[in-house]
Amino acid sequence: MKNSPVRIIAGPCSIDEQNISEVHQIAELSVKGKPAIAGTRIVGLKSRTFIDISGNGMGMDYEAFMKNIAVLNSGGSSNDFVIPPSVELAEKIHAKTGMLIATEIMVPSVQLPSYNGKLNGALMPWNPSVNQLGWQVMQTAQFAANNNWVVGIKNGKWIGESLDIVERKDYGSVSPMEKTWVGLAKYAGEYTKDVILIHRGVDVPEKGDFRNAVVHQLAKRAKQHSGAKLYFDPSHSYGPKMREDIVEATIDALKMKIREDEYLYDGVLIESGTSQTDTEQHITISELRDMINEISSFRELDSGKRMVTDINKEIRVEQLSTGIV
Repeated sequence: MKNSPVRIIAGPCSIDEQNISEVHQIAELSVKGKPAIAGTRIVGLKSRTFIDISGNGMGMDYEAFMKNIAVLNSGGSSNDFVIPPSVELAEKIHAKTGMLIATEIMVPSVQLPSYNGKLNGALMPWNPSVNQLGWQVMQTAQFAANNNWVVGIKNGKWIGESLDIVERKDYGSVSPMEKTWVGLAKYAGEYTKDVILIHRGVDVPEKGDFRNAVVHQLAKRAKQHSGAKLYFDPSHSYGPKMREDIVEATIDALKMKIREDEYLYDGVLIESGTSQTDTEQHITISELRDMINEISSFRELDSGKRMVTDINKEIRVEQLSTGIV
């Protein structure tokens, strides 16, 4: 883990037919002739504060999700599920680009069976920040262990105390958010060692213009206590009011170190392009390109086993056959 290459996962908040072409553009980004982006976001169902029964803003998988819920409620099994459209897209995008697929999972027992047996070693499901139940994370980890996936765990939105108290805590003190976050990593760790903590900030009264206040020090302690890797989610931290600061803040975060031979953050999960949800907190693909070029000047980029020449060829074939250019 010490001074390991940094992994960038970038894509829209939620996937739809309009922004698929942007995912292909993101896949093509390279630095010094090598792919620069390791993975992309393919999120088909959103964890919204308020539900819209019509499905507006809930994601392209909403209809399939509700049908599959009904299947279980009527005594059926996952064998009777309809395959959500984002799952089919995820398979196609991975096949064409080689990118890791990252997706938000609200109900593992309903959403993950459709991924079972697919995307071997190339899926990172994560929990929404409002869902901090260990049992559901454990269930996700069980699916992950069977499919060689990695499990992402976002910190809870609520820290349980003010930032002023947090800043005055010594290393031995643990906030309620940290305790829960590390606890979730233990739930997952009972089944898989491929666990990634994702810091997305916390919701506190004194957060100012942040969507969620960044608490790097608490993320550092959680990483050290859990032994897991740590990714930074600047989109949900800086949000729409501080969108112009996202690129610089991400670069600065990736320079932070725990000690001389170990960086604090091992990766980034960032929203880029456009989306029907939260598009005002996305950086542009051009900004993403500038960001990775700057990051590559002081850290090696981890792009897995992707080969840029083959990727570009496959993407062009796909775009021409679908009319997406």
